[in-house]
Amino acid sequence: MFGSLLGRIRTGLRVAKASFGVLRREYWLLVFPVLYGIAWLAGVIGLLAGILVALVGAGYGLATVDQVATISEGQAETAVTVLLVAASVLFMFVATAAATFFSAALVHSVGLLFAGEPTSLRDGLAGAWEARRTILAWGAAGLVFRALESREGTAARLARSVAGFAWFAMTFFIVPVIVFRDGGVRESMHNSVELFRDTWGEAGGTTLGIGLVILPLAALVGGLGIALPLFALEAPGSVLQYTLVPTLLAIAALLVVHNAATAVAKTALYEYATDSELPPEFDGIDPDRLVRSKRSVSPTTSSTGREPGQI
Repeated sequence: MFGSLLGRIRTGLRVAKASFGVLRREYWLLVFPVLYGIAWLAGVIGLLAGILVALVGAGYGLATVDQVATISEGQAETAVTVLLVAASVLFMFVATAAATFFSAALVHSVGLLFAGEPTSLRDGLAGAWEARRTILAWGAAGLVFRALESREGTAARLARSVAGFAWFAMTFFIVPVIVFRDGGVRESMHNSVELFRDTWGEAGGTTLGIGLVILPLAALVGGLGIALPLFALEAPGSVLQYTLVPTLLAIAALLVVHNAATAVAKTALYEYATDSELPPEFDGIDPDRLVRSKRSVSPTTSSTGREPGQI
C-alpha cells in the first residue's frame, strides 16, 4: 500500500512536470487565469461598491417610506438582510461563471495544442464563448452547493461531507466536458461523473503532484516575506512595508501557475479517459498509474465524434 502511494506520488509529480513543460513552452496560457483573477478582483470591488450604494439608497428609501408608514426595526433589518443576500448571490454567480469561462478558454486552447493545431488567446476565448449558455447555467448550479455550505447543524454538516465528494466528482472533468461536448448542465454533470467513475477516481489523485510543487513554494514565499518579519522582528512594520506587496504578488503568481498547470493536467487526463491515449507532451508516463480502467472509445475521436480540442 505504501509503495502504491509512493508510485502514485511519483506519477503525479511526472504529470506536474509535463504540465509545467507545456506552460513553459506556451507561457501565454497563463493569461487565462490572470484574466480570471482580474475579473474576480473587479467583482469584489464592484460588490463592495454596490453594497455600499445599495445600503445608502436603502437607508434613504426606508426613511422616505417611514414618513408615510410606520416601519419596525425588524422590518428594516429584514430588508437590509435580503439586500445583502441578493448581492452575495449575484457575486457568487458571476464569480463561478467567470472562473468557468476562463477555465474553459484555457482548456479549449490546451486541447487544440494537444491536437497539434494552432491556437491563440482569441481562439480560447472564442471557444469558451461557444459554450456560454452552459457556462452561465453552471454558474447558477454552483449556487446550490454554496447554499448547502452555508447551512448549520449536524445534518447539514453530514450532507456537506457527502455532497462535497459528489461535487468533486461532478466538477473534476466538468470544464473539459463543457468545452468538448455539446450538452447542457445536467448532461455535462452526468458525463463528468461518468468519466470520474470510469477511472475509479484515480485520475483525481494525479493533480496532487502540482500541489506538491506549488503549495510548498507558496508557503516558503509567505513565510519569508510575511511570517518571518512578524515573528522574528520587534518592529515588523519596518520590513513588511517593503515585503508585503511583493510577497502577495509572488503568491498570486504561483497560484496562477497552479491553476493553469491543473487545467493542462485535467485536459490531458480527460483525453486519456475518453480516447485511451495521453497527449504527446505526456509521453513516458505509465497510463496504468493514471487510471484503473478506460472507456471504450475510439482513440481518434471523442464520444461525440469530434477531434480533441474541437468545439
